[in-house]
Amino acid sequence: MKLIKLLLICAALGVAAPAMAQWQWIDKDGRKVFSDRPPGLDVPDKNILKRPKGYGGVPGAKTSGTGPALRDVAVPEEGEATASSEGAALAAKPAAKTASGKDKELEAKKAAEDKAKADADKAAKEKQVAAKADNCKRAQQAKAMYDTGKAVRMPNEKGEMVFQNAEQRAAEIKRTDDAIFNNC
Repeated sequence: MKLIKLLLICAALGVAAPAMAQWQWIDKDGRKVFSDRPPGLDVPDKNILKRPKGYGGVPGAKTSGTGPALRDVAVPEEGEATASSEGAALAAKPAAKTASGKDKELEAKKAAEDKAKADADKAAKEKQVAAKADNCKRAQQAKAMYDTGKAVRMPNEKGEMVFQNAEQRAAEIKRTDDAIFNNC
């Protein structure tokens, strides 16, 4: 029975060991990056601080940064011919993805978010301008009503319509003048 437990523990540790493979390197911005995948082709060998066991630097080889397996693939120098067009496509794909050092999908998503934010800001500003124009128009109408000199009725605390006294009228005229000054 103890032998079975011992074998199960050894099997579990053996399966978990590749999952603990960690890469560590310094990216182009000077930050330390930790990953279970190798760095892209744009990271020079001197910036790779830690490799998993069995993935030591191979002269003339660079890490691919693609696929589920951690592997090193030889990348042909410029002008060298490749054995198959499939190998060239595999070598060109990671280079295209990491040539600028950024993920194109991430850049597109960020650009879309920035555009959505700019559109929302523009819509909010347009709404604010429309509200300001409406306030200006209402204030001008109220000012015109008070300028006629006619008595104006308004509801009191009980909801009854009563005529404004001189003090209330002066306060309303001042409020409409301020609204015109701020909105027109």
